[in-house]
Amino acid sequence: MAFGASAVGLFASTLGCDSIADWVSGDLPDAGRLLSQDRRAGHQVRDFAAKPRAPQRPSEKHHCVVIGAGVAGLSAAWHAIEQGVEEIVVLELEDEIGGTSRSGSLEGFQFPWGAHYLPVPKPDNQPLVHFLSQCGVLKVASNAALEVQEQYLCREPEERIFVADQWWGGLYPEAVATPADLLELKRFRANLQRLAAQRDVQGRPLFILPTRHCSTAEQARELDRISMSQWMDAHHFDSKPLRWLVDYACRDDYGLNADQTSAWAGLFYFAARIDPISGESQDVMTWPAGNGFLVDQLAAPLGNRLRLGQAVVRISPQDASSKTTALEIDVMDSHSGAMSTLAAEHVIVAVPQFIASRMLDAAWMSSLGIERETPPNVFSYGSWLVANVHLSERPRETKFPMSWDNVTMASGSLGYVNATHQLGMDHGPTVLTWYQAIPADQPAEVRQRLMSRTWEEIAETVIMDLELAHPDIRRLITRLDAMIWAHAMPCPRVGSIFHPTRHAAQLPVGNVHFACTDLSGIALFEEAFDHGRRAALECFA
Repeated sequence: MAFGASAVGLFASTLGCDSIADWVSGDLPDAGRLLSQDRRAGHQVRDFAAKPRAPQRPSEKHHCVVIGAGVAGLSAAWHAIEQGVEEIVVLELEDEIGGTSRSGSLEGFQFPWGAHYLPVPKPDNQPLVHFLSQCGVLKVASNAALEVQEQYLCREPEERIFVADQWWGGLYPEAVATPADLLELKRFRANLQRLAAQRDVQGRPLFILPTRHCSTAEQARELDRISMSQWMDAHHFDSKPLRWLVDYACRDDYGLNADQTSAWAGLFYFAARIDPISGESQDVMTWPAGNGFLVDQLAAPLGNRLRLGQAVVRISPQDASSKTTALEIDVMDSHSGAMSTLAAEHVIVAVPQFIASRMLDAAWMSSLGIERETPPNVFSYGSWLVANVHLSERPRETKFPMSWDNVTMASGSLGYVNATHQLGMDHGPTVLTWYQAIPADQPAEVRQRLMSRTWEEIAETVIMDLELAHPDIRRLITRLDAMIWAHAMPCPRVGSIFHPTRHAAQLPVGNVHFACTDLSGIALFEEAFDHGRRAALECFA
């Protein structure tokens, strides 16, 4: 499916229109607001980095400073504290933690603002199993099997799709599938199971989480050189329902269409999550607040070592002639503009590379002969729109009941999750969290147009998309809040996963270490958690 169909086509056209009056179709809610990341402070960091540094005496000294309180940064701090490191501080530009895994609450409801689930990990992902055990989410049975606390397993019905004018269970659009389509789906699944079981000559799986344990053999690299659509073509997968499902998966996890997505990444979406015993996808864990629940668990040990509204503008060496020297971190208060300097033995930079590359003192990098370039074909970032839609009552349903995940096939949006589903609240008021990835060949241009849209324009777009399956929903909406994620996630475009620049970006520079999902190109909780742990081990091993 190409970006431009149905509601997504409407959304794409509204990015370029001049007036909401050109396409508005009804009344908007009385309440709502439009949110976004702190662009002002981010641009201050960008502009400050180009200026000569005025040395300032450090006001504090720490063993480690972590920059960024998304999942990767919080994971780094969590692992450092677990190893007994007390002299640590986490600095976050925003006034809230979690990055794209943050959550919100209002009028008794909790809801996600981004990532909202986590597949049950496989037993061999021991660090993640340990963390989830510490959180009380799961425990390891005497036979080494993982037992998830029932309240955290996604409650049935888990998912549904609106097609042929009614709702059906599951995400595969079986209602419009022919016998030939179903045979092709069966063949596709058999291919995935074969790929999930495959190992290279060193015994490394082709697809596994975390991705740094995946095979880097030529077979994997070949898959990265073609798109997911090209792989489907080469294997004669022509079924329209199957092609829709694969395209939806690419938009869901990567913010790309199937013809933009590396085939390695497209196959990873399915194969890395297959249970080796059952051959089915792993069960899903979720919470009313989405992955904000896990963010809170990671942040719990920090206390006052977590500092919000702190923009790191430069990382410099105390001794420029030494690669392993202690470091000085210049920090700007994002509200007052006041400057301060911290000293640290180690720094963990847990922010995307297009920001991280600007933080390192340019003169220092030049003296070391290091260029930390971020070519856009490798480090590409997609824009997302997320809306939390508050309802006074549930809309009328046809055939299959409201589920946790609800997708409309005719729409190019990702659908919505029901924030009260996990609580067993099947009637009455609720909050629907609606998601829209915006695939684009020119992401910077789309990003600029998206950021120029008003709350009214975005609210109308969201409601019109929901009306495809819920014609009566407009009158039930009491509030609609929307979040623009201008740089929501790294996009695994063709040829980017195994690009040498991505591997080089993971390597520390002296005592500066890096942790972010764009270092692997896959924006998953498991990846952020692992990058944080890896960076912490580099510091304290």
